[in-house]
Amino acid sequence: MKNAYISLIISAVLYGSISTIAKPSLNSMNPILLSSLTYLIIGIFLTVFIKLSKDVVHINKNNNLMLIFITSVCGAVIGPILFFYGLKLTDASISSLLINAEFFFSILLAIIILKEKPDHLSYIGIVLIFAALIVLNFKTGVPNVFEKNNFTRNVLILTATAFWALDNNISKVILQQETPIIKLIQLKSLFGGVISLFIAFLFGISFSVNSYQIPNLLLLSLGGFAGSLFLFLRGMKEIGAIKSVMIFSTSSLFGIIFAFVFLNESVEQWRLILSLLMIIPGIYLISKNS
Repeated sequence: MKNAYISLIISAVLYGSISTIAKPSLNSMNPILLSSLTYLIIGIFLTVFIKLSKDVVHINKNNNLMLIFITSVCGAVIGPILFFYGLKLTDASISSLLINAEFFFSILLAIIILKEKPDHLSYIGIVLIFAALIVLNFKTGVPNVFEKNNFTRNVLILTATAFWALDNNISKVILQQETPIIKLIQLKSLFGGVISLFIAFLFGISFSVNSYQIPNLLLLSLGGFAGSLFLFLRGMKEIGAIKSVMIFSTSSLFGIIFAFVFLNESVEQWRLILSLLMIIPGIYLISKNS
């Protein structure tokens, strides 16, 4: 159980790096192509890994391929394409504000679909983390989110988070059917990458990748997406969707740190410190009974 919480924190760190890693690539690559390549790299890598592994992973009769396909469309096609289009229109640090919606959509769906109910201490922890995210992301003087120039990017990212939240909860159902996590990620990535590539060809998007973009693509694919997804699903399988999602929500903190360090985007240090002082006890309360 303890390892599940460690996995989720590492997952949050990896997930927080996505905006910072992807932002430079979007300057010269179409978001649909970037999404396709990201998931194709994951799918191909895991296919080779599974073939070379001594432990052969199979889908058994109880696994629902239709659910895997649906979660692939939600989480590996629609979600990332919308997110990358939104990220292209804004800063990596600002996207960290909007992407928080995924956590609350996930919790709402977990209560409705999975019938999960947090205990009293977990509710306090959730409130602390929620307050920390407000402190971290609220900025005075930020343009109105409903202004014409901001509305499109906000709708794109928020809609992406809704599809990722649906993906999280469907994945939980699939894992309950004893589907191996690595097999789920492999199939989801292959389905998502191929579908996105088909969409790219359909819209006449040129397949062009420069050699200097390859390290970023590998880091984005195998670290930001595959690594964080694997650790998140492993943690969620053990402690449930709601607790996992709230710990995972700390990725916003790491996302802003990465944007500050690597992209020189502005950030107020007192926000980071205050948020951290609220997030740590929040995680403790969520995990205390476990």
